[in-house]
Amino acid sequence: MSKTLFIGCSHTMGYVHSSLNSPTTVWQDNNYAEIYSKLHNKEVIIMASGGTGNRSYPNFLAHALHQHDDIDEVFVQSTYWGRFPVAINPDLNEKEIFPLDFYIQKEPEIQNIERYSIGLVKDLKYQENFLKTEPSDWGHFPHLKDTKPWVSEPDIRRSSYMYIKMWHYNQTHLEQQDYMKDMTFIDMLCRERNIPVYLWNINDRCFIPKELDGFYTKLKQTTIADTTAINFLGVHLEKEKVDSEHYNYSVHERIAKEYIPYMKERLHER
Repeated sequence: MSKTLFIGCSHTMGYVHSSLNSPTTVWQDNNYAEIYSKLHNKEVIIMASGGTGNRSYPNFLAHALHQHDDIDEVFVQSTYWGRFPVAINPDLNEKEIFPLDFYIQKEPEIQNIERYSIGLVKDLKYQENFLKTEPSDWGHFPHLKDTKPWVSEPDIRRSSYMYIKMWHYNQTHLEQQDYMKDMTFIDMLCRERNIPVYLWNINDRCFIPKELDGFYTKLKQTTIADTTAINFLGVHLEKEKVDSEHYNYSVHERIAKEYIPYMKERLHER
């Protein structure tokens, strides 16, 4: 049986910030990927992690392709910009190459569904995590706007890492180009096996640049959604949430029943 791969962040792993029914916040029933599996009686692989950035997605995809030769469709939920990776590697050895799945951990399986996330700590020694700025942070750090090279900011000896990432990477052309590279690389990985990719965003806060297709090269396998899931289903659904960020079971069920088929059948045919 062929398999569907879903890649994403907390929205893709059934996340509830404060759950009264479970001791964990993840792998709850508000999970469109698991609902999709049940609706279509299809094997599904979910590679997602709460708080992760788009930069994780090529690793998720490559690992899944290494493990499975029968993936026939890939859905990539573009996540929020402004998240950036940090790592702890006390060895600081550039010749020690960690395997692709070094930080990927397998979660408990359920019927027809394999689940993976990022294992934040490895061997109680190494760490990979994502940080993000909050709106209030931008007012806490003064930004020096002088653009004279090697005189003004950024200077790692004068400024904090957070300052540099906020003002000199996040929402600049550097972050934009990294996103373009990551999504183009996903397209190229799937091109080898002729697997269709559907790139979409759950709401307007998850941005997909219209310049993506053709920025580095034309995308051959990727269909980019022309509307967000919430806009497609109805913006009133912003009120149907289990916490301040995540949507309830009903919204996820409609994503599985209505929005995913829209991407597959109507968008892909254009």
